[in-house]
Amino acid sequence: MKKKLFTLCVLSIILCMIMNSALACTTLYAGSGVTADGNVIFGRSEDYSNSQNKLFYVAPAGLHPAGEEYAGCYGFTWTFTHDSYGYTAFRDDNGEAVEFVCPDCGGTHAHTPYEAAGTNDQGLTVTATETLGCAEALEAVDPYEDLGIEEAEIVTVLLSEAATAKEALTLLTGIYDTAGANAGSGILIADSNETWYIENVTGHQYIAVKLPDSLVLVQPNMSIIGAIDLDDTENVIASEGLITVAQQAGTFVGDETANVINYVYSYNEGSTPNTRMKDALAYLMPDAYAGAEEIDPAVYLMTNLDAEGAVTALHNGIALNAPMTIADAQNFYHIHSIGYQRNLETHIFQISPAGGPTGTVEWVAMNDSACSVFVPYYPLLTSDVADGYKLSTVTATNAEPDAELPEGTLFYPTTVNKWVDGQRVSMDVLKVLPDNWQDSIYWSFDALSNLVLYGGLDEAQVNAAYDAVYAKQAEINEAFAAAQESLTTPEAATAWSMQAAQEAQQLAIDLALSLIAK
Repeated sequence: MKKKLFTLCVLSIILCMIMNSALACTTLYAGSGVTADGNVIFGRSEDYSNSQNKLFYVAPAGLHPAGEEYAGCYGFTWTFTHDSYGYTAFRDDNGEAVEFVCPDCGGTHAHTPYEAAGTNDQGLTVTATETLGCAEALEAVDPYEDLGIEEAEIVTVLLSEAATAKEALTLLTGIYDTAGANAGSGILIADSNETWYIENVTGHQYIAVKLPDSLVLVQPNMSIIGAIDLDDTENVIASEGLITVAQQAGTFVGDETANVINYVYSYNEGSTPNTRMKDALAYLMPDAYAGAEEIDPAVYLMTNLDAEGAVTALHNGIALNAPMTIADAQNFYHIHSIGYQRNLETHIFQISPAGGPTGTVEWVAMNDSACSVFVPYYPLLTSDVADGYKLSTVTATNAEPDAELPEGTLFYPTTVNKWVDGQRVSMDVLKVLPDNWQDSIYWSFDALSNLVLYGGLDEAQVNAAYDAVYAKQAEINEAFAAAQESLTTPEAATAWSMQAAQEAQQLAIDLALSLIAK
């Protein structure tokens, strides 16, 4: 695996040049019936750009008081109905000392920047979003709403307002019905009782399916909902016009009389597995799909119909060779097309059907998940996180390839896209990290990742770096499993995770400095 990762480092540089604006988040879900510990396991890599700081923190209860109007990035507004619940969250960094002025919409006004995932103090977990698009014909029939909810606002609103997965789902679909959506997405919403997956790819139409304990799914920025009987209202929630809008667009595939829609063919004109889907299936089902060029979409598309068209439990064709462990999920995010330098962060949740203060574990890896360490948290007990997660810094800057930089400056060569005279132009630059990169967990792992990728290291040096990272991961996994019975208070849980995070950060710093010296 490490040799494969090393070989692909050069390819990563090339891909970065030609795919600089691509979005490549990847979601994994395994129900409690197919995991080794009987917990639901799901995660998502949040991908956007190399060297763009992300923060992790605990938002205190009441951060948004009842009656406060939240103004999102692009025009969506929401008035909080009660004092917000406390929750863990990742958010985009503003830049040094610029508090709550979102960087994503040009800093036009103060509001909570994009929060990507978290768990609130009621036990609700949300990860949002997997960016999705729709068939072109649908854009004219049900266009996105300029003032509709966008991914930057979904986690903030749902974790602040909702106490359960069903309550959050009702809240979100109600917003889609009224204000609409600004963009398409795939979202997971869960508590200890149930997990729902929802897709929307137009302004007001959506479909949500309740995920059974027997299911494994992969979602790498592509629709994964196939043929669905909408009459299964216990496990399916859909917008009222889901069929009629597709009919108006001339894209409907299904049986209107039976109230059945093939969602991916009606709203996305079919399904072709991307590279990440192929690599994910090769990891999950190596005997069947390792090296496979052609994959039947029926393997990964979900349906609640059997071969005769009768309603059955939601299923697809993904079947694990063995029950999934948390280490398996962590290693999933080491796959070269999924864990790479454009990861901002990656989170994995373990949710026990028993619930309780220790019923949800949130594993957090900052930056490139293939070269990072997942640190576990009990979000219902965690009152704070290590300072290195919360440090807002100046952003990475671009310098000319022949620039003379101060001694000690950490940088790497890369290519960025810029608009010049109305044209998108690729330009070679030196990406310069902040001077205080060692103080930040994100930047510490960013430094390590980019040194491994761009530092001109030989294969032995690269492998030694990965060995050290994965050894630390195994050590943290083992220590957390051994310590669980003692981590039942906020003080103990918070202190343990802080210490683990500091150890992971120190490893990244030590490895980076040693590679710089070499």
